[in-house]
Amino acid sequence: MTRLQKMVLKPKEQLVTRLFLSPKLKQNLTVLSYSTYDLVAAMKDLSESDPFVSLGKSQEESHNLEWLKDSESESLLDHLLAQVRLSDWNNKVKKAVKLLIYHLADDGYLRTDLAEIAQGAEFSIDELQKAKEFLQTLDPCGIGAKDLNECLLIQAEQKKDFDQVALQILLADDLEMLADPQKWGLTQFSEKQLENALACIQTLDPAPASEYTTGTNTQYLLPDLIFKVEDQRLTIETFQAQIPELLFDEQTFQELKGQAKERQYFTEQKQRYLELKNAIEQRQQTILRLGKYVGEYQHDFLITLQREKLKPLGLKETAKALDLAPSTISRAIKDKYIQCQNKIFSLKMLFPRQVAQDLSQERIEYDLQELVKAENSLEPLSDQQLVAIFAKHGVELSRRVIAKYRKKLGIPNSYHRKRS
Repeated sequence: MTRLQKMVLKPKEQLVTRLFLSPKLKQNLTVLSYSTYDLVAAMKDLSESDPFVSLGKSQEESHNLEWLKDSESESLLDHLLAQVRLSDWNNKVKKAVKLLIYHLADDGYLRTDLAEIAQGAEFSIDELQKAKEFLQTLDPCGIGAKDLNECLLIQAEQKKDFDQVALQILLADDLEMLADPQKWGLTQFSEKQLENALACIQTLDPAPASEYTTGTNTQYLLPDLIFKVEDQRLTIETFQAQIPELLFDEQTFQELKGQAKERQYFTEQKQRYLELKNAIEQRQQTILRLGKYVGEYQHDFLITLQREKLKPLGLKETAKALDLAPSTISRAIKDKYIQCQNKIFSLKMLFPRQVAQDLSQERIEYDLQELVKAENSLEPLSDQQLVAIFAKHGVELSRRVIAKYRKKLGIPNSYHRKRS
């Protein structure tokens, strides 16, 4: 063995801190992440493998939220269509966006050429291009991109204070250069700038649709929570019409256990029942707590269903408010739906991204529309003037962001809005 090999194989001590979850906690977290379909399937599996367990009728629970003041796993297709249904876009735009959604690949990319989609469709290429811009505003961020660079660019433009060098590289479609350090000397940027840009781009998600199932077998959306509106007050119900009650035959269990010489089998069967039953109860309690908190926070939206009423809400702040881990909140909203005023949509929709200060993208789009409606048609506001108006109200936006939202809303630039 050479001296170099000995150096390479030299043992090295390292102190590592690891978090180990107990089997009970693992099961609780797994059950929490289940959709209604997955939960019922797990209950059926237990009833078929455990001779003492059976499934009974479901029970509904209602919880009054008068304290609110007056003022199968989810597929990518389900998630996107639910957002389109809830949007305030006109019917033609909705139809065009839906058409593009049906052409998405399983990973959420739109690789089919718009000219090809336009053939035999009722939309022109320009209309489909506009629909694509609408599509790319939906969650998950990065959806509908033609390639990796566009996917990352969509996400980068949504992030506040994103590294400017990284943004320039994405705008120039020059990821290949960034991936090859040997080419760094040919650019205008320093090695340190490129290292920072690379690190920043690596925080983006190249596969934003990865957490969604690709199958199309989900035929019906079952809400986990139901919000009812009456006199500007909300009532929340945990929807359990599809969740059967888990029953245990205690009498037969005791009789057979008393007659048996080996009792470990019986103990294990009851333990499996108790663990799943407790996990289900914990799941329902967590979802209900989350529903109450979100119901209070997004009260104005749930009363009106106007998207501009949505307030930015993050997993970390929700976790802090409920004294839970952010990963627990993430599991609690995964594959969960809510029903409100006869509409069903993903619980994730109540967690919009923050664009600036305490404003969501929906609110900024609404304010932008109102400013354009109120402008002098003889001297319409330029994008830079709109930036200045938002800044006066403490909202810092770039001209690029204003232009992006304006195009998404179908608002022409100031030159084309001017009336002679």
